[in-house]
Amino acid sequence: MLQNVMLAVYVMGIPSRPFGYPSAVGSFRYKAFISYSHQDRTWAAWLQRALETYRVPKHLVGGEGTFGPIPARIAPVFRDREDLSSAADLSATVKEALAAAESLVVVCSPDAAQSAWVDSEIRYFRELGRGDRIHALIVDGDPQSSDPAFRCFPPGLLLGPDGSPREPLAADARKWADGKLFARLKLVAGILGMPLDSLRRRDMQRRQRVWMVSMGAVTAVALAMAVLAVLAVTARNAAENRREHAEELVGYMVGDLKTKLDEVGRLDILEGVGGRVGEYLQTLDPDEVTDESLIQQAKVWRQLGEVSMDQGDLPRALEAFGTSRDILGELHRRNPESAQFVYELGNAEFWVGYVHLERGEFDLAESALNDYLAWAYRLNELEPGRPEWLIEQAYAHSNLAALANRRRNADVDVALLHIKAAVALNRRVIELAPDNPAYLGEYGETLAWLADTQLLACDLGGALLSRQENVAIARQLMDGDVANVNFRSRYAFALTGVGRVSRMVGLVEPAIESLTAARDILGQLSVMDPSNLDMRFDYLLREAYIAELLAESERMDEALQRMEAIAATLAQTLASENHSNIRHYADWIDYLLAWSDMSWRAGDRAGATARLDEALEHLQALTQSGAGHGALTDNLLKARFLAWQQRGTDLFATPPFTEFGAVQESADGSCASASQVRQAILSGDTERARELTASLLGGGYYEPGFIRTCRQYELCQGSG
Repeated sequence: MLQNVMLAVYVMGIPSRPFGYPSAVGSFRYKAFISYSHQDRTWAAWLQRALETYRVPKHLVGGEGTFGPIPARIAPVFRDREDLSSAADLSATVKEALAAAESLVVVCSPDAAQSAWVDSEIRYFRELGRGDRIHALIVDGDPQSSDPAFRCFPPGLLLGPDGSPREPLAADARKWADGKLFARLKLVAGILGMPLDSLRRRDMQRRQRVWMVSMGAVTAVALAMAVLAVLAVTARNAAENRREHAEELVGYMVGDLKTKLDEVGRLDILEGVGGRVGEYLQTLDPDEVTDESLIQQAKVWRQLGEVSMDQGDLPRALEAFGTSRDILGELHRRNPESAQFVYELGNAEFWVGYVHLERGEFDLAESALNDYLAWAYRLNELEPGRPEWLIEQAYAHSNLAALANRRRNADVDVALLHIKAAVALNRRVIELAPDNPAYLGEYGETLAWLADTQLLACDLGGALLSRQENVAIARQLMDGDVANVNFRSRYAFALTGVGRVSRMVGLVEPAIESLTAARDILGQLSVMDPSNLDMRFDYLLREAYIAELLAESERMDEALQRMEAIAATLAQTLASENHSNIRHYADWIDYLLAWSDMSWRAGDRAGATARLDEALEHLQALTQSGAGHGALTDNLLKARFLAWQQRGTDLFATPPFTEFGAVQESADGSCASASQVRQAILSGDTERARELTASLLGGGYYEPGFIRTCRQYELCQGSG
């Protein structure tokens, strides 16, 4: 009978309680009970202080929360290793404390996940009927991992209030996740049963006021000599407060604020905020600069570098990333065994290498990316087998594969070595953390690089399969979060990749369909963030790719109209990028050459000549600068053939292009052989042209422009 009464009470919404359970929320002795493994005692101590010292905004105190009136403080908080130091019967006392606590906060880590003590505390608290008052704070491990060595949730936490399986929501105090500031706010909101946004807005306003007061306090008049001792203590406290507030604000800026602005495509807002915060951090007295302050400075500089990248200002981005790397190098020198600083330093090397890669400075890029790879392996030496460190190795290998792909004389063997290593590492990471969308997204990106490397070997079937899998993954991620700009742009790039390969195998209409979908997405995103020149340039390029395919589909008038329509905007966008992005310049030259060819075929000789002249002018400037981008090789070969067709002259017999005469001798078996067919035609070597053509057709290479040339010079009659 008693059991039925208790069940009825629970169903009515009033949780049943054992003997001794407080009869009203207000009569609980503790606001929260912290459950943790002994190895996480430092985190537990921080959590107790963070909760007990938090002050609820005055206008919210007394309001109605999910669990009753909102109090002014969350205190006292029970932490057994501290509060039970003299207890004779730990087990009995812990049960009493659990029964007297409104909420349970579990410090989650691999140690906690394997702690029978922590799991027992969770299960006992749930038996009290308060399963909906259990909260989680991640301090280490991977919530998605199925590997016992890395998972962070104790088994009891994976059950809902009614005992059914569930995926717990958790705050994550680690610097690369929520950070301490935002994690505390999440826990406070959960414990008090109130909206997170109301706390977050008020907390940011309060910290901004405190920051301004702290800055103004610097100019305060010195007190009398009689109180110098008190003044010294006050100054130290003010400095500490100033530093802590700066660190917390920067942590929010480079964490939650950056994530939100990134998702909606408004990173331009961060430029002004980041600049001001960076200036403030640099005003701190050297004696006040802790490791925490330094790492926040490094993150601000890195963030400014990312914004500069999006805005096409590569020199400024390189300067910012270099400053970030220098700061992190000092941190690593101070803490050589810290995995966190090794991780951050490796990422700093990546960003420096990435800028050099975009500028076509491949030797400098290779040096930085090899350093990135070395730091990734060092991470796995310090903490073996962790998925978040294994993925860094995958990143490093895929970037080195991209570098090998982009060089003027691409090293296919080196590229394949790196990309296959990256694929294997990505698959291992997904095995360890199958539900992590970030890892799945990286696997998709690696498949895209695998496809590009397969194209170097003219493995068209393999490239198409890799690209199709890449599209499927990108679509899955986008459908799961349609408002996320990163997922939408990744899907657009995946569609572009599959459209590119479809074009190579002669599937013109599917290629147009994929490129049109990609163009539409990128167009929407470029409107959302007009300052993102990279996005705008990519949007315009998709329109050019579509026009090229329309020209090959007997829709020349429409194709020329499209090329004309984007010319001015494309040139203006390129001019705004400080002439530093070699990849974009190579794309611009390719656009001019395609437009020249289309104009020539349509009978517009003057237009064809003007566009070819402009392309040659840019090519001359880039070749004299020593740029080694692989796309420039393609540009040179296309320009040489067009000049021969339109003018009857050999470009490679004219300075400054004479040194590139050997470019035509690329290895057989590559899809670059399509360009070599044209070079053989130009040189009058018909037998060589036929051999290369037969090899390409046998491999399934039916790119429409190549087939047109092939038929024009009677190398493949009847192919189609």
